[in-house]
Amino acid sequence: MKSNKGMEDYSKLLINDSLLPDIFLVRYAQELSKNALLVYLWLNMTDKKEGFDEKDIKELKIIREEDIAPALAELMAASLINRKDKTYAFEDIKAREIGDYISSAIARGKDPELTGLMSNEKDRKILADSISSTFYQGELPYIFYRLIDKCLNDYKFDSRVCYKLFEEGYEQSIHRSLQQMEKMARDWYDKGYTDIKSLEKQLEINKRTKKIIKLCGSLLRKRLNGLDIDRVTSWVEELDVTEELVNLAFKENEYRSNLALVHVGETLKKWHDQGVKTAEDAARFSEEEHKENKRNATRRKAKSGSVWRTGEEAGIASAAATEAPVAKVPEEANNDDDIPDDILDMFGDADEDN
Repeated sequence: MKSNKGMEDYSKLLINDSLLPDIFLVRYAQELSKNALLVYLWLNMTDKKEGFDEKDIKELKIIREEDIAPALAELMAASLINRKDKTYAFEDIKAREIGDYISSAIARGKDPELTGLMSNEKDRKILADSISSTFYQGELPYIFYRLIDKCLNDYKFDSRVCYKLFEEGYEQSIHRSLQQMEKMARDWYDKGYTDIKSLEKQLEINKRTKKIIKLCGSLLRKRLNGLDIDRVTSWVEELDVTEELVNLAFKENEYRSNLALVHVGETLKKWHDQGVKTAEDAARFSEEEHKENKRNATRRKAKSGSVWRTGEEAGIASAAATEAPVAKVPEEANNDDDIPDDILDMFGDADEDN
């Protein structure tokens, strides 16, 4: 049996529990900087949550003094603390969330006392349960029930679109960040992806864009920046290009000493304008284009006199046509019988003179 002294020593090792609302972890924590997060967590362990100032934070010595003011400003911007004169206090984020939910339910004509989280709506409950079990190990945070409600009621998402939202969030590892999930939902709504057909088309475009961005980075041997990514995205969305076409467009420009995406884009645009949709189309078009370029080069050389040309091509025939005709002299004129009389008359009768 342990002595009282032993129990006293043991009690010194006990760590005090500091409670945090789940909503803080889901909605706020992931978006805070390290300094702001440290300040909030350490203050949460004190008895000063209802009133503290910068001096209290300095005494904790958890961040540099020059970082205290920016950290407090960040926490106020996130609506986690409020300020009165020179002191600060924690916001009751749980009470605020409940108030927001009640206001939202009333705005939709629902009685929060009767509907709660609207779990009595069968289709919505099936959807929420499926999302919870698939992406949250059966523990869907309350705040994401709210997001489901918003998607179905405010954004008018098809239930399959709502499920896809969480599926995409899970694949991108943002499914536990409410802000990023809300941003993606809003983006889909703004672009009109409220039905599964339009959404799946866009998701296919997004998937293809990512692959082509990776391909371009590999071919250029560099990491693409924001402008490059925008350029590649426009190829997919406006020109409907594929990885195969992009690869061929790079090969078409291999002769350039300083190959850039703008050159590849020009080739893709030219192909698009000519109705090129497949690699076979591109190969045929390039072959015809090379033949035409060769013919044009030959014509240019002909005009510059660098190759042999016919008299007609050189303009000799037309020049000769403007001059007086020259009488043709027979090749053999050995006796007078072969010479026309009218020519002989020009000199008179030689025998008579003698």
